[in-house]
Amino acid sequence: MQPKRRKTLGSLITGLTWILVVIHLVPIVWMVYCGLKDNQEILSGKVMPGRRQNEIVFLRELPQGYLAGTADGGVTLFDKGLKKLRHVNLGTFATGFLLDGNTLWALSSNRGLQEIDADKLSVRRTFGVDKIAEPYGSAWSTLWVNEVAGSGLGKSGDTLYLSYQIKGYPGVTAFVPSSGRFLPMSRFATRQSGVVRNLSGGDGKLVLLTTQGIFLHSLRSEVADKALRAGKLPAVPERLCALDSRRMLLSADSRAFIYDVEADSVLAWLDRKPGSGIITAFACSPGRIWLGDSRGAIALPDVAVASIAPPGGLPPAPDSLAPATGGPSAAAPATPVAPLEFQPRFPAVAGTSGDITSFRITAILPLESGGALLGGPNGTLSLLDAGGKSVASALAPLPSIYIHWRNYVDLWRNIDFGLYLKNSFIVCLGVMVLAMVLASMGGYALARYNFPGKNLFGYSVLATQMVPGIMLLLPLYLMFINFSRATGLIVKGTYGGLILTYAAYFVPFSIWILRGFFASLPKELEEAALVDGCGPIQAFFRIIIPSALPGIIATGVYVFLSAWDELMFAWVLTDETTYTIPVGIRLFVGNFQNRYDLMMAAATVSTIPVMVLFFLMQKHIVSGLTAGAVKE
Repeated sequence: MQPKRRKTLGSLITGLTWILVVIHLVPIVWMVYCGLKDNQEILSGKVMPGRRQNEIVFLRELPQGYLAGTADGGVTLFDKGLKKLRHVNLGTFATGFLLDGNTLWALSSNRGLQEIDADKLSVRRTFGVDKIAEPYGSAWSTLWVNEVAGSGLGKSGDTLYLSYQIKGYPGVTAFVPSSGRFLPMSRFATRQSGVVRNLSGGDGKLVLLTTQGIFLHSLRSEVADKALRAGKLPAVPERLCALDSRRMLLSADSRAFIYDVEADSVLAWLDRKPGSGIITAFACSPGRIWLGDSRGAIALPDVAVASIAPPGGLPPAPDSLAPATGGPSAAAPATPVAPLEFQPRFPAVAGTSGDITSFRITAILPLESGGALLGGPNGTLSLLDAGGKSVASALAPLPSIYIHWRNYVDLWRNIDFGLYLKNSFIVCLGVMVLAMVLASMGGYALARYNFPGKNLFGYSVLATQMVPGIMLLLPLYLMFINFSRATGLIVKGTYGGLILTYAAYFVPFSIWILRGFFASLPKELEEAALVDGCGPIQAFFRIIIPSALPGIIATGVYVFLSAWDELMFAWVLTDETTYTIPVGIRLFVGNFQNRYDLMMAAATVSTIPVMVLFFLMQKHIVSGLTAGAVKE
């Protein structure tokens, strides 16, 4: 071949090789990348990582200005003209806030409870989720951080009460700031009462808004609790605001109504325009009720008359559910005023779609002047005067692009992935050792000895690989069950049963591979060993095995990798204590609400041992792959 043509062919082969390398690397890189993304980003097809959800969820008026909090833990102090004065980024998820004097409490799913100086916006103390979980022992230990929809905070006396909006949280946790102790609240459990959406406290009572209704929980054991479920309420409310000592403003979807908790009756339904959207925020102020949706906010007159609170009525509304001006609810409404619409003028945010959800009201702060401060998604704020005219707008600092390292934390803390990893190592190492012992002896016998039926045995071994594994699954399962019934020995769901199954499946092919390695070894090696006094068995273990070691290692790595990735037999023949990694990853679809982010993180972690094994054995694998190519 001419040098020029040889060079061209070499360049072509090199280019094709790199193309194959890229084709193999792209899925691996994408897998690792998706393991660092949010599950919703994967489901929605977003390629670039997004920012944390930073909609305005908390607004309060202070003497020096306005305090705004976002769901991602951003706390910003603005002056009366919405000019930013101070800002702190807590870097949290699903954050809830409670203002108590000059102390701002923040509860989040990843950092737990934090105490913040409201004037300096500096963190004083942090109590992690592990600290909150201590009183529950083994009953509850940690959170699915990305699955928490929100956090609720309330206060009664000197005690804080907190809860997470997620299925599985045991209820409401009490916290004593002076001692730093967390205690489970008695006589309330989410299994019977539903997931807590929000809570408020005061005067010896807690008002709990759950997915099943409203629960008036007495903090005094001698006073009975009261439950307002769907049978008493027109609908299960999604939001709650205490108007006074016995009236509550409730909303469900696009409807809002005032409910009397003592009379167990609806006092009034609030009229809204036809076609109004789902209520996304509301607040109350003397004489007015404020409702917000995706089109803006409307202030309606509070026409229902407040009743004098008898003993056992609603507690005074705390900061978390009180009128957004920060003071207590009015004992009686002021003179009714006409409905007034407030259309926010939120500032444009780069990278947003600009659809109707970009104008959604997420928080309302009524002002003493009759105007309002409206909060929206992406940290947007709009200040309006009493006539509904926009006065100023502002944008809370955007959070940085977030890399979801938490996926790997959830993988080890919330799922038994360590158990899956241990099971895979035990099974795969056991299969590799057993298969290499049996395949080495079988391959050596086929390569060196002549015996009746040798060719038939060799072809039969190869023919077993023509049978699809799915056809062996049901017979194996029935064999395991019948064997256990006959002997009393449990095989299904044990390491031994799966190791024997894999060995029976991989040994035939391993015998055929090792036959070529042993056939490539010179017979003079064995003859020299026999002359020196070794027996056939000694010659096999002392001479043949070391000489064929590269081929045995290459075959063993093949068996290990095949068993590491096998799902079908492991899915049927294991139980909760012996699940391997493929079975564990399969559970991420269904059992864990289709968590593709955790699936990608688990796949990344499971790839690491395989890569380490390959690089450690690379030299032996390469030499083993070529050892049987030429018979000497």
